[in-house]
Order: sequence, then C-alpha cells, then structure tokens
Amino acid sequence: MFKEHPAFIKQTIAVLDCVLIVCAFYVSYTIVAVIKPLSDIFSYWSMVVGFIGFYLYFAWTRSLFSVLQFNWLRHLFSRIVMIFLSAALLGAAILYIMPDNYNSRTLYILFASLSFIFIASEKLILKKFFVIIRRRNLNTTPIIIFGRGRLASQINKELSSHPEWGFRIIRMFDLNTTPAQFEQILKNSYVEEFFFCIPRTMTNKGFLIDTYLQICEEMGRPARVFMNIISSTHFATWKFHRFMDRPTIISSSAELDPDQAVFKRIMDIIVGSIGFIALIICYPILAIAIKLTSQGPVFFRQVRVGRNGKRFLIYKFRTMYFDAEQRKKELLASNELDGAIFKMKDDPRITKVGKFIRRFSLDELPQFVNVLKGEMSLVGTRPPTPDEVCQYEKWHHRRISVRPGITGLWQVSGRNKISNFDDIVKLDLAYIDSWSFWLDCKIILKTIFVLFQRDAAF
Repeated sequence: MFKEHPAFIKQTIAVLDCVLIVCAFYVSYTIVAVIKPLSDIFSYWSMVVGFIGFYLYFAWTRSLFSVLQFNWLRHLFSRIVMIFLSAALLGAAILYIMPDNYNSRTLYILFASLSFIFIASEKLILKKFFVIIRRRNLNTTPIIIFGRGRLASQINKELSSHPEWGFRIIRMFDLNTTPAQFEQILKNSYVEEFFFCIPRTMTNKGFLIDTYLQICEEMGRPARVFMNIISSTHFATWKFHRFMDRPTIISSSAELDPDQAVFKRIMDIIVGSIGFIALIICYPILAIAIKLTSQGPVFFRQVRVGRNGKRFLIYKFRTMYFDAEQRKKELLASNELDGAIFKMKDDPRITKVGKFIRRFSLDELPQFVNVLKGEMSLVGTRPPTPDEVCQYEKWHHRRISVRPGITGLWQVSGRNKISNFDDIVKLDLAYIDSWSFWLDCKIILKTIFVLFQRDAAF
C-alpha cells in the first residue's frame, strides 16, 4: 500500500509536519505569554506562515518527505539540522524588517526550537519504524541482480547488509543467462525491479544488454542500469539529465549545492555592497596618498583567470610602482614560492604607501566591484594570472573550476608559512571538495581575525 502511493505519502508527511509546527507555535505562545505580554495570537500569523513556507521548501529539496526512498535514512539528522538552520535564519531576516507589534524574538526562538524538536522526533520515530518493519521483510522491494564483476558484488553486499533500505534480493544471475531464460524468469517470479550491473570491459564478447531491456519494457517491469562508467573517475559526482530529448549523465568535480549556492550569492551581494560603500569612503584619502607618492593610476587593473578559465579584469588600489610588471621578470630568481605563483618578502616594487595599504588589506577593497559583478566571490580560490595558468600541471586546473574569491582557505591557513604551490592547490581543492555555506562563514570570520592580527595581506 505504501509503495503504490508514494506521492500521497509525501503529501501526508508534509501536512503532518505543518500540523506539528503549528502545535509548536501554540505551545511557544502559551509559554511566552506567561513570562511577558504578547499581542493577540493571530497577530503573529506571518511568523508561522513564513516559517512553514521556508521549511517546506528546504525539506522538499532535501527529500525529507520521501520516506519510501532507500536513501531517506542516510544522514537524516544532519539534514534536519541544516533544513531548520536555513529556514530559521531566513525567517529571522524577514521578521527583522517587520514592525515590533508583529514580532517577538523570544517567541520566535522558542517557536523555532520547539518546531525542530517536534519534527526531529517525528522523523526519528519514522526512521525507527521503517528500520523495524523492513528488517522483518515488510514494506520491501523484491529485486533481481543481473550482471557480474566488482560492481554487482558490491551492490549485493551493500543491499544485503542494509535491509532497512527496503530492498530484498531474490536471486542473482550471471551474464550467461540467455534472453529466453530471462523472459521465463519474469513470467514466473514476483520481482518489482531488475538491477543490471554490466562491466565496462566485457569478457563475454557478443553480450548485448538491449535484448534484456526490451524484454523488461515489453513486460512492463522496471529496469535499473548501473552505469559502471562512473567507477572510471575517482571523485567526480554524476547526475542524470535530459538534454535534447536524450538521457545523459553529467560528470562534475566541483558542484556546489544549489540551495547553499543561492545563499552564497546573497551573502556576496550584501557584504559586497557594504564593501563597496567602504571603497567609496576610503577612495578620496587613498587616491590622494597614492597619487602624491608615485606616478601612475590610482587603480591597478590586471587580467585574471576565473571560473572554468573565463578571464576578467581584477581591480585593486595600486600599491606598486607603475613599472612593476616589467620589473617582475628581473625578480623571478627571488621568488620564495615553488611553482606557478610569485611571492617575495620586502618586494622592492611596493611603494611606501603601498606597504601601509597592504598591511591592512585596503588594496583589496576595489575587488568588491568584481564580487558585485559576479566575477568573484567573497570566499573562493585565489584568481591566477594567465601566465601562472600556463605553468599549471593538469591537476592544478581544478582549482579554477569554481568562482575565485577575495579570501579563501589558503589565506586563513598560515599563508605566510606555505612555500610550495602544490600545498596551496591542495588547500584550494580541499575547500572545493568540502564546500558549504557554513564553511564560507567560518573562513570569513577567520579572515577578520587574521586581519586584526595583521598576519597577512590578501
């Protein structure tokens, strides 16, 4: 019954969650009303409706209602935490701009907390329920694994060791099974799905999967084909996508979570706007200081390589003499870093005013223009020059597969102590592989700390 109406189950769970959130609000209102005076309970309807809206969006996109999917059990509690943090922060931002008589911080904090407790308890109870019934072979999907090789063996082992996922293996068949035998099995067996695990390199030449898939199609049985090509890569993620009315799978080694990427861009715009205001305030003083102490323009512009090789002009306050780029060739022998990046302590090309500006990272203020234009982000990898990219090894290029940033993991990880370019790239790749919105927030806080310590110039 459950398996025949998955959409109905999702909707039922969503409605139940909304009821629990409303109950959490009622309990919160009752408790807070005893402590401090509140407006009429219906005055806070926007708080409840807004929170429910944000919760439903994040819960739906993170499959919190898909209780019949085998992977619903995986990382369940951490998903719930992220959903409530996202919904609570957005709800708080909306309430911040509303009139005080429709708002109560104490009520909102207690309401969000109780909602989390109610929903988390409900989901953990559901998880326990499904684990118990599926370990008793109830609410399971009977399947047959068809194939050979390491992939078939791994899938068999994983499904056998996780009965709570809801799959029950009826039989396993080797590739020697003929189409006629396969058809007979379908006629005489109760099987809801076939798992095809075909090796990339076929030892049994002449095998063709098309016939077996056509039998499944004609008899109306679902077939799941495991793409063994995925094992040819080490860390790339693969996703199914229809393109030009054809099924395709996309490989990506630097994909950001879509929802968190939206928050990242929102933060870029908000903080970038604040930085732009700081740029306007500081410009008159810095422009006069730069012009009075050296020849050349106030701003330094340079071509940098951004996401996936896209080139753009980066902006900085000029801290070097106007002939700095020409003199760089003479100083290459003094480079303190090994690899495709130049760094030199007490660089003679830096002006006296430039040293002061760099000490407080004021030269980076114009880069907030790049952030607002979408060419850079607040946090990312350091944008290299085209000359540096020409010296890259193949694995170095993955560091420019994301939008570059004003600050990053390298800058807050003892930048002045790193002397090898490979180590810099490893930090950048670690950032790419473990990226989250909260990691960006952590790096920004560390950056502020480093600036106050005056330990680095970005």
